[in-house]
Amino acid sequence: MIGKKLIELARVDSTNAYASLLYSDSDFEDGTVIWAHDQFAGKGQHDHQWISESGKNLTFTVCLKPRFLAPGSQFQLNKAFTLAIIDFIRSFPNQASPAPHPEAFIKWPNDIYVGNQKIGGILIENKIMGSTFETSIAGIGLNINQTRFAPDIPNPVSLIHMLRHEIVLKDALHSLCDFLNRRYLELQQAGNENLDQEFNENLLGFDKWRLFVQKSNKIEGRIRGVDKSGLLLLEDRNGEISAYNHGEVEYQINENNAGNAGNADNADNAVNR
Repeated sequence: MIGKKLIELARVDSTNAYASLLYSDSDFEDGTVIWAHDQFAGKGQHDHQWISESGKNLTFTVCLKPRFLAPGSQFQLNKAFTLAIIDFIRSFPNQASPAPHPEAFIKWPNDIYVGNQKIGGILIENKIMGSTFETSIAGIGLNINQTRFAPDIPNPVSLIHMLRHEIVLKDALHSLCDFLNRRYLELQQAGNENLDQEFNENLLGFDKWRLFVQKSNKIEGRIRGVDKSGLLLLEDRNGEISAYNHGEVEYQINENNAGNAGNADNADNAVNR
């Protein structure tokens, strides 16, 4: 279903914004994909801009009507789609390290990392009417063939760095849509329990003691998962678990887990959000 109808654009400011204008009345085929070769004003988390080199990466939006979901379960769609991107990345052989496939993880809440480098992410915008989940516009971006990034963009990486060759973007889009569709059907048919466990286990830093930054202070904790609303559950050394919203606590990303806080959202790249 996802990708069966494809709207291909040469250039647009933001595929999410384009989808919102085009389908303001919710009159669209479920699973419609809007793909832009050049997105020059992509939306990032918290009003950050999403930067992607023209014709090198995937920047697209999936338009859905997930009316089987309760409004309080909207973060489940985030889980399904981030896991689908992980599935897609891990489907490739890794030519850059001894690992057979790229070691991809989810940096809560919606970024995708390979090792300690950001390769993509999502931004989902939902429309809820009363107790009904009307529509969802899921912007997705993934670094594919881009090899050079602006120096002020932190820790970026592309699939080409692991594969050692370019990928045909349209082929990659069709493949990724297949993975998205599988996870979407799994969410619709199988419920949440398996999805919850798999999402937690694929979180960057899950069940490992790490340093985080909260209000400019370094704290030590380990991720225990997320709750039903998508809040990060962080355990301290006393065994107490606290729930955090996005922006209230940040990972330290660098390899030795010390030094400057690794907030990759300060300068987003290659995600259509």
